Amino acid sequence: MIDTLFKENGHLTKKSLKGIKEGVFSDNELVLLLEHICQCEECVVALADSYNNNELIQVPSGFEQETLTKIKNKKVKNTQFIFYSLRVAIAASIALIFVFSNPLNFVASTKVKTLGINPISFSYINTINSNLNKTSQKIINMEVFNDEKGKK
Repeated sequence: MIDTLFKENGHLTKKSLKGIKEGVFSDNELVLLLEHICQCEECVVALADSYNNNELIQVPSGFEQETLTKIKNKKVKNTQFIFYSLRVAIAASIALIFVFSNPLNFVASTKVKTLGINPISFSYINTINSNLNKTSQKIINMEVFNDEKGKK
């Protein structure tokens, strides 16, 4: 059957084109024919011309517009992602420059004058706390002592 698939000049016969459309060939024969079609522009044109308008499927209305809209939205999302990635890369670069730059190290190593502010003295607070503890202990002792007298 392979002899009848091709003309003497090496192109597909009309019977081969019709057989491709009807799906009558074995897998090996179909692979052979499709490999030839992929390499031969004349046979591609012949296969395309072999279909008439009744054999072609009608595309639903709005299909083209919907497809173009999806492509456009995809491009917009890709552009947004590229700009986001660019901003992150710039921010990371700036952070690395701050961390590893010599001027920043110089600023960090300079001596800063201290204002001479003394820390808060907690001695007053400690005195108040000890007085409160003593007073609380006296109140507790009085309550316990009064309770014991009342029980007797």
